[in-house]
Amino acid sequence: MQMNQNSENILSKDRRVLVIGGGVGGIRAALDLAESRRNVLLIDKSYAIGGLMTQLDRTFPTNNCDLCTVSPHLSQGGREKYLEIKPMTRLTGLDGEAGAFSATLMTEPRYIDTEKCTACGECAKQFPDAVRFTPGLDPRAPTCMRYPQATPFAFSIDMSKITDVEALKKVCKAGAILPEDQPRKTVMDVASVVLSVGADLFDPNVLDNFGGGRFDNVVTGLEYERIMSASGPFQGSLVRKSDGKRPKKVAWIQCVGSRGINRADVPYCSSVCCMYALKEAMVTKERFGEDIETTIFFMDMRTHGKGYEEYYNRARDEYNVRMVRSRPHTILEKPDTKNLSIAYAVEDKSVQQNEEFDMVVLSTGFRVNCETKELAQNLGIQLNEHDFAESDHFNPVLTSRPGVYVCGVYESPKDIPETMVQASAAAAMAATNLPVSPAGLNGEDMFPPERDITGEDPRIGVFVCDCGFEIGGVLNVANVLDAVKTRPDVVVAEPVGYGCSSESMAKIEAMITKHKLNRVVIGGCSPRTHETKFQDLLRRVGLNRYLVEMVNLRDQNTWTHTNEPEKAQEKAVKLLQVGIAGVRTNHPLQEHTLPMNQNALVVGGGVTGMTAALKLADQGIKTYIVERAPSLGGLARSLRKTIEGDDVAPFVQNLVDAVTAHSNIQVLTRSVIVDHSGMPGLFKTGIQTGVRMNYMQISHGVTILATGALANRPPQYGLGAIDNVMTQLDMDSLLADEPEKVKAMDQIVMIQCVGSREEGNPNCSRICCQAAVKNALKIKAISPDTEVFILYRDMRTYGFLEDYYRKARDLGVKFIRFSLENRPRVRQDDGELVVGTHDYVLDSDIDIAADCVVLSTGLVADDENTEDLALMFHLPRTEDHYFLEDHVKLRPVDMAQRGFFLAGTAHSPKVIRECITQAQAAAGRAQTMLTKKEINLGACVAVVDEKKCASCLICVRVCPFDVPFINADGVSQIDADKCHGCGVCAGECPAKAIQLLAYEDDQILAKLDGLFER
Repeated sequence: MQMNQNSENILSKDRRVLVIGGGVGGIRAALDLAESRRNVLLIDKSYAIGGLMTQLDRTFPTNNCDLCTVSPHLSQGGREKYLEIKPMTRLTGLDGEAGAFSATLMTEPRYIDTEKCTACGECAKQFPDAVRFTPGLDPRAPTCMRYPQATPFAFSIDMSKITDVEALKKVCKAGAILPEDQPRKTVMDVASVVLSVGADLFDPNVLDNFGGGRFDNVVTGLEYERIMSASGPFQGSLVRKSDGKRPKKVAWIQCVGSRGINRADVPYCSSVCCMYALKEAMVTKERFGEDIETTIFFMDMRTHGKGYEEYYNRARDEYNVRMVRSRPHTILEKPDTKNLSIAYAVEDKSVQQNEEFDMVVLSTGFRVNCETKELAQNLGIQLNEHDFAESDHFNPVLTSRPGVYVCGVYESPKDIPETMVQASAAAAMAATNLPVSPAGLNGEDMFPPERDITGEDPRIGVFVCDCGFEIGGVLNVANVLDAVKTRPDVVVAEPVGYGCSSESMAKIEAMITKHKLNRVVIGGCSPRTHETKFQDLLRRVGLNRYLVEMVNLRDQNTWTHTNEPEKAQEKAVKLLQVGIAGVRTNHPLQEHTLPMNQNALVVGGGVTGMTAALKLADQGIKTYIVERAPSLGGLARSLRKTIEGDDVAPFVQNLVDAVTAHSNIQVLTRSVIVDHSGMPGLFKTGIQTGVRMNYMQISHGVTILATGALANRPPQYGLGAIDNVMTQLDMDSLLADEPEKVKAMDQIVMIQCVGSREEGNPNCSRICCQAAVKNALKIKAISPDTEVFILYRDMRTYGFLEDYYRKARDLGVKFIRFSLENRPRVRQDDGELVVGTHDYVLDSDIDIAADCVVLSTGLVADDENTEDLALMFHLPRTEDHYFLEDHVKLRPVDMAQRGFFLAGTAHSPKVIRECITQAQAAAGRAQTMLTKKEINLGACVAVVDEKKCASCLICVRVCPFDVPFINADGVSQIDADKCHGCGVCAGECPAKAIQLLAYEDDQILAKLDGLFER
């Protein structure tokens, strides 16, 4: 097809940020920018936004990722005013410099009008050959509709395969076919670029030894996800392709195409494969229990993320997922049964074993494709030796070209939480190329005026989601609706598929308008995660947001009664009756607002705290840093070099100098927080500061916790009692200050996981393996003849750290594995250090004479400090005393208490570059709050009926927030600006003089009546 010479030249007076890539990283970055009132354009080469995550039904340790559906998120806070989405669009050129780029974009024709397309699928039925996308095992995908929550929710036609255009146009009842659609060239001004293009999954079909593409029952991890998915080719049934039978034995083989030196292998670790194999094995066991056997073949189990080690332990101990430490080389297929034979050898047995499985899943990692390399050339950025974007070691979102930022898998292989953190960090950095104070509107300005429903009889619409297997796999949704559609005041009752998808929400809006509905009941997921979306839906059609009732059919019914469909069916009807009865009594409520305080408080003055403070201060935000120590810098002052060889001390000092010189930052050292009050956006925090501990109080809108962690020094292996037993931190200093001592040593033994991955500190400390490899390489550089032994349980050199692990092996560093049940033993024989351990390769116990024993002790949470702050700020912590984020996958820097954000080793152990990224992310997320002019307190507050109040003081005594007081008229008064809506006072008032709006007595009683309706 000839290129359309017509091009569109857009020269916006308000420059925008260009986000390239529509996966979760790109979406997160775009939404952060839009919520911060920054103009942003999100482009993706594919037909719809969502990326790889949209093909996953479940992520560790939670369920579906609804972030992939962009449309429902746009209305929150008026984001749609600032965010534009262009699928099927590529960047072909970028000229200029940071703050003043000119971007050339090319948009391919879709041949369908997305505004008219209803995704009915008739075009696909009549013209099945016009297929643009076939995902894995799913032959049903006609065009771009590879998942049920696509954005935009519209098809795409491959016009080159259409021979009768008029027939195609007649098929489409919506008149959405655009046969004359042409490619469009666009030139626009952009201030900065966020690159979040991800990477492809490795195709194992190029390997001869595993039978990928040749054996029916050998599938990749993603294909297994699709098989198990309710929206997949087998509607959620786990079956073999060869015969349609459920497998009895399933095996996972790790590191397929990764961590290898063979043809088609890459040397790096893809970071995600261990976790998704564990997840898939556990989900399989959840579904089928002891009817199925699951086995994972692995070299090192790399569960190095927050809470991941406990997940691994659960898989092994509670779910009975069998773990085999081995790397099988070949899979053979049995011609008669199509079963698969795996030959493998385990480390404690020299005899090769053969085992037969019904299905084998290949855990494949990430690869950069040729298109992405071409994109890097168009952007003018450098790539590393693995063809990923080269980034700054101390600021991983910076590329080699100023103004172009990278996040997610394209920076380095990583899991979803790290992608989300980096996306928010990249968004924060991209905003620095825009004006400091963006002119913005509050979200309420984006909604039409509310319709006055006073005097109207209730007209209720009931809409039930099936959410694939989550709800529809247990309930017969049609029968449920038949049972409730005859209830009084119910005007319409309809199924809506995935209710939070753009198509379903548009359908609900249309039904509200068509039937003049004034109240809505949604049967679907948890109101905790979805209520805001449906409240905004009502606002978009001119109804008060409190006229919707969410009925939790998923968490409270289908998840709890998966194996009891009849009871679940009956309960679903009852729950919807409750919702209908309750919404009938709902009435419009007025929300309370207050002006937002524009200051920020950062607790902790280490690298993380200083980085976050600088990012906020550079955006014109007054920022306070509170640090207990006499000086800034934190634990990073104890480090000399990173594993990449960068000097840490100059970097830290430059940060300190920048912070102390910044006019928008006030540093408070030797300071502790002693009290805290207020609400998100209007906090007041009391601080005792200085040598004399003078008291001062500051007002601020947000708080970032960057309190760090402590270097662990457990009394194991003679640490503190035996000379020449030290930690990796001690060795780091010795190598920098007294290298001649190290050079005089003949043998050095390092022991991993000391004080980690065991009772009291159950999780992996993440930093220990790379610290050991870093120091081992430094030792070899100083003294090549010194023998270095590293005793380990699993080497967790994730991502590109694998390169250093391989280099250490090449230099002769000896790695010897040990188990928790057979730990190394450190003793002194005639004044000499000796380390005893079991060598699985030799299958015997050995003794190693050592001049020095170095313990990899990692980090532990500062329990005393985090406990005090958690109590003061009302924040949750993990069992190992780190602060707990709001959502481990989707909101890794936000905390459950709104207005609080988390970064650095206060979150979990991590290296400096990861701390810096999370600090930038926390600052960016904080800005999404601080750019708002007002705080919306909601309408759920307690109100007092003065005629009933007896001034008994019970409400004054029981309120946990000390809000009620007896006013000058002698009756109780509750300030709506201070009320937290907990309802304690309403429950305790003996005179029933207090009502909690949105949870009033008549509403609760109506719901009880609905429960017992016949």
